[in-house]
Amino acid sequence: MSETSNRQIRKFNPGTFQSDEELIQQFVVRKHELGIVLETLRGNIDAPSCQHVLVVAPRGRGKTMLLARAAAEIRANDELAQRLLPVRFMEESQEIFNMADFWLEALYHLARENAPYDPDLAQELRTTHADLSAHWGDRSLEDRARAAVLGAADRLDRKLVLMVENLQSICDSVDADFGWKLRGALQSEPKMMLLASATSRFEGLDDAEQPFFELFRIIGLEPLNTEECRLLWQAVSGDAVSGREVRPLQILTGGSPRLLVIVAGFAQHHSLRQLMEELVTLIDEHTEYFRSHLEVLAKTERRVYLAVIDLWRPSSTAEIAVRARMDVRTVSTMLGRLVERGAVIVEGSGKKRMYAAAERLYSIYYKLRRERDEAAIVENLIRFMVVFYNEAERAKMFPKLFQEAKESPVFREGIERAFHHFRLELQTKEEIRTTLQKINTAFNEIHTAFEEKAFERIIEISDKTLATLFTNLPDSSITGVSELSESDEAYLHNMKTLAYFELGEFKAAIATCNMILDRFEDGNDPELLWHTAIALDDKGKALAKLSNFEEAIATYDELVERFGDSDAPEVQWCVISALVHKGKTIEELGDFKAAIIAYEEVIKLFAASNQPEIQWWIATALFYKGNVERELGDCEVAIATYNEIVERFSNINSSEIQERIVVALVFKGIAQENLGDFGAAIMAYKEVVERFSDNNTPELQRWIARALADMGIAQTKIGQTDEALHTCEELERRLGILDGEEETELRWRAIFVQTNALLSKGNLQAAMDAFGSAYSALLPSKERMMIEMLRLVPNLIEAGASPHELVEIIESDEEKSSALAPLIVALRQHAGETVRAPAEVLEVAADILERIKEQSEKGVTGAT
Repeated sequence: MSETSNRQIRKFNPGTFQSDEELIQQFVVRKHELGIVLETLRGNIDAPSCQHVLVVAPRGRGKTMLLARAAAEIRANDELAQRLLPVRFMEESQEIFNMADFWLEALYHLARENAPYDPDLAQELRTTHADLSAHWGDRSLEDRARAAVLGAADRLDRKLVLMVENLQSICDSVDADFGWKLRGALQSEPKMMLLASATSRFEGLDDAEQPFFELFRIIGLEPLNTEECRLLWQAVSGDAVSGREVRPLQILTGGSPRLLVIVAGFAQHHSLRQLMEELVTLIDEHTEYFRSHLEVLAKTERRVYLAVIDLWRPSSTAEIAVRARMDVRTVSTMLGRLVERGAVIVEGSGKKRMYAAAERLYSIYYKLRRERDEAAIVENLIRFMVVFYNEAERAKMFPKLFQEAKESPVFREGIERAFHHFRLELQTKEEIRTTLQKINTAFNEIHTAFEEKAFERIIEISDKTLATLFTNLPDSSITGVSELSESDEAYLHNMKTLAYFELGEFKAAIATCNMILDRFEDGNDPELLWHTAIALDDKGKALAKLSNFEEAIATYDELVERFGDSDAPEVQWCVISALVHKGKTIEELGDFKAAIIAYEEVIKLFAASNQPEIQWWIATALFYKGNVERELGDCEVAIATYNEIVERFSNINSSEIQERIVVALVFKGIAQENLGDFGAAIMAYKEVVERFSDNNTPELQRWIARALADMGIAQTKIGQTDEALHTCEELERRLGILDGEEETELRWRAIFVQTNALLSKGNLQAAMDAFGSAYSALLPSKERMMIEMLRLVPNLIEAGASPHELVEIIESDEEKSSALAPLIVALRQHAGETVRAPAEVLEVAADILERIKEQSEKGVTGAT
């Protein structure tokens, strides 16, 4: 994490209670614009009259930060500090109604600026300000206040840089002659210069009869580009990202620094996928920010603004009037006001003017909160962007290998053992036997609910059993009964934790784990120790799910410290689980080298164990280690690690261990593809098929099908098109072992390979027919299928397919096409059509077109 990210970058009021050092360090974008401001200030130092500057941009673009940074530079730079003095007004100068108010405000902030350097002068200025303010009815107040400000400038022998924000708002509230008086003062007094900001290029700037005509050098702040977004994201979150990773955030925020800071502060250490999935949570947490932006608008303005953000695309006055159910003339007037406020931006001129929200997230906020159907539009766009901009390596596209509910077969076996571990021989009293039978019944009900995935029911049964039986277990002082009740009580709570995991309620899972740890901290019963260790392991995993990575690591370390010396197999399982999860958590923090060290420590500590459960975890640690090595680009080292799994565990007949071998071989093939050695990759995939073809274990058969799919793709890449088509036929024959979405997904992959193979053979029409079949099998919710779809379309375009024909196929299914809106827009634009769509969609479409262009220049028709 960078040092900058440890300090909070302000969403609002940058510079307030911040040191100049902090401001300078955190100012990572807008450096070109800062250069223009400083160039102008330097030019004014010895000039007989000053050039004044107006920074123009909608809210959130960084105007305040730019002015604060300029002030910090004046103070920090010896050359500037000797000749200039920044006088920063409040961001909202709501006490200014005339020129007397303006000079009093300048005097107040001048005193504040001098306080650290010349306390005596500062106190004198404060006294003068108080005296003048008390004589508010004096007709000479304006002249006296102005003289006090200029007198201070003379005493300091420095020019005053008056930094005034939201100039357009001040001009709306002041006396009619304010502008002319201010212009006259600025032009006649070389001791003052104005560095102001405004949310829009208001009308008076371009009207020769208005006071501010040609008074300013105007600096417009454009939306941040991709590189600037990347730099700001890294400064705020501490996470280094690529331009492609930050691109969707640039699009969603419209390159607004304020919105990007809000998102980055929310998403520290989140992956792009996690962040986009949690966008609704982000917006919910900042509802007050969005709502306040709406509430500040007058009723009629708000109605027009809501129409603008609901249309969610550049729209004409007439379209907005229809949506707002208002008269066109009234809407036109309101749009003018909204543009001046900086809430709406205008594109084009005259009758071709189009209006859109200045801050894009407002449209998404409104649609997400308005109704489910409209929220689906946003959800589809976000999913598309995750796929298009986050094309992870193919290894990451497989269905999740390690689910918390069954991340090791041993976990299931432990649950089964618990059901048969009740000490029902304790029959000292009839009532105890009756109670234990009730507990047994409750446990069996939980077991049934678990198998049925009725997780809410598990919580309900557990709570009911805990409330009715464990609070008043009879004769708990009898030897053995206390230990029994505590162990079974802990078991119920752990089952609740598991249910909360499945439901995604990680905070509730942590609370339950904490209850177990507090309740049974001093327990010595071996089974109770096991449940306590499970609670610590689950707590660590839940913390990691909530991105509390450092706290998760500390929890895993606590588990290892407390139970690392235990000889109990179940407790050892918890220890190695914690160590492996610690490695995964370190990965999440981006410290891949430290993660490798963590996995190697696991292997070293438990290498001598012959327990199947522990061996499974060693294989898993090796697998994770190989993946990290591949992530670091050390593919040859990763291949050696995958080979170690195969060699080390080949003689173990456990189906779970055999599955680790299959997965290692598949990922070995992926690593070999990363090295460009497709022949070796094909051999790895063939080894999967040959070694395990006769194994009827469903999960192994699934991996064989996946290996066949990958083999077909690799074959197309090196021109083995006939072999690839043969592989597709073999894959089709094996799909009968699968069902539901899994079969559909692999059927899609077979047709995907087939389509690319036909393209490689130059058979475009057959490839288009295959594409139609592939599209019928597409599940937009499946990320890997969407990635391959977005790879396939440019291949078809490069081979000469008609964009119109592709659009016709895609739009044949309304539900699927809604998830592919940016692709449809891109294809229509590629065909020469003019398409109107939300700005976010148009920007994604532009990136798709850029990919199509790049592919055309490369002349690539094979799968990538």
